[in-house]
Amino acid sequence: MKRLAFLVIIIALPILVYFQYSNYERFHPPSTYDYVINDSIDVHYHDQSVLQQYYKNAFEIGTFARSSWRTYEIDVQFPDQEDEQSRQAVEYYQQLLTTTAHLEDVLIYSKGLKDKGFDNQQIAEIEKQGISPRGFLLQQSGLLQGLERGDKGEAVWELQRILQQKGYDLPVDGVFDVVTEDALKKYQQAEELYPSGKVDASSHHELIRSL
Repeated sequence: MKRLAFLVIIIALPILVYFQYSNYERFHPPSTYDYVINDSIDVHYHDQSVLQQYYKNAFEIGTFARSSWRTYEIDVQFPDQEDEQSRQAVEYYQQLLTTTAHLEDVLIYSKGLKDKGFDNQQIAEIEKQGISPRGFLLQQSGLLQGLERGDKGEAVWELQRILQQKGYDLPVDGVFDVVTEDALKKYQQAEELYPSGKVDASSHHELIRSL
């Protein structure tokens, strides 16, 4: 009788351990489900709804992943590709991750601009126009506007540097000579602008926008 009881225990113990472990796993999902808030974001971003959505998504990522694990035993990080419910859960999870990462990039970018001295109003305008911080500053200064052959100085140097960065062969010496004029005309033609050889309104807009 003792041998039979011992045999039953030997057989039942692994089964009991397995079910206990499965139950523990079900209610203790991986800690990697949690989305870590980046400490380099702009918490004073000009559009607070973006910040709020970022925090909401970050919380939902972990909540959804744990809920999928506990309720349906779906591991969104290691899904069963043969199971439709698992695939749908992972698709939603990945969408959350992608959206949150994008919001995070926006907030980090804004923080970086503020570290360089930009304020909320300037950052909002940069985003609205889709231009670079450098382009925004040039636009605000009007430095390039109206440049033509014969001009000299910092503004010409900046124009030459922009044209050179765009692949045009010319010296960066601050002198608007025939070489600079020719490079500007080629740029204007490439952008389907009138090749005036001067930084007119349309050329100025395109130069700023494409930085």
